[in-house]
Amino acid sequence: MNFRYPIFLDLSGKKCLVVGEGHEIAAKVQTLVDAAAKVTYINPRAEPAIETLAAAGLISWERRDFKNHDLDGCFLAIADWKDNADIFRLAEERQVLMNAVDDPEHCRFSFGSVHRQGDLTVAISTNGVAPALAVRLRERLECEIGAEYGELLRMLKEVRAEIGSQVADFSARRALWYRIIDSDILDKLREGRREDAQRSLRQMIEDAR
Repeated sequence: MNFRYPIFLDLSGKKCLVVGEGHEIAAKVQTLVDAAAKVTYINPRAEPAIETLAAAGLISWERRDFKNHDLDGCFLAIADWKDNADIFRLAEERQVLMNAVDDPEHCRFSFGSVHRQGDLTVAISTNGVAPALAVRLRERLECEIGAEYGELLRMLKEVRAEIGSQVADFSARRALWYRIIDSDILDKLREGRREDAQRSLRQMIEDAR
């Protein structure tokens, strides 16, 4: 195993295939839907969560066994199948990114343990050695990185273009970003004082101008 290259993918509109069934498959399908991928699920049966996604038109469910041509045109594939080796070989031939659940020998990428707050995503990997350690670290981060971080990112998203256009000097702009991050805005958001946080942000932008 050599899952050492961290990457965040934009799967919007990308054809992604999920094959088989297992205790993690429904969650994998949901994460692809959340990433705006174009998801096809192939298996004769489906868990209720997957049936619901199919009924809502969020995925395409084909009630049959996997066929070789199902990988044609795919960007990414996830499998929990009776023969992951065969699917992996086919995916490699077609240059499709492949993950076989709990079968690292037939994976081109692995899933980390993920904590999200809005646009903030923290993913932890142990290179497949001890996923339980990654889970415990994620649980620790969940206690430390709360909803205020997602709220801060929403605020910064609203002013990013303004800062870029109004603070032309790169050094001044960089200093402003760090001044914002190092300020007490997060504390104010954590305490529910959003208006105070907004005023502090506006003042720092005005001062930088």
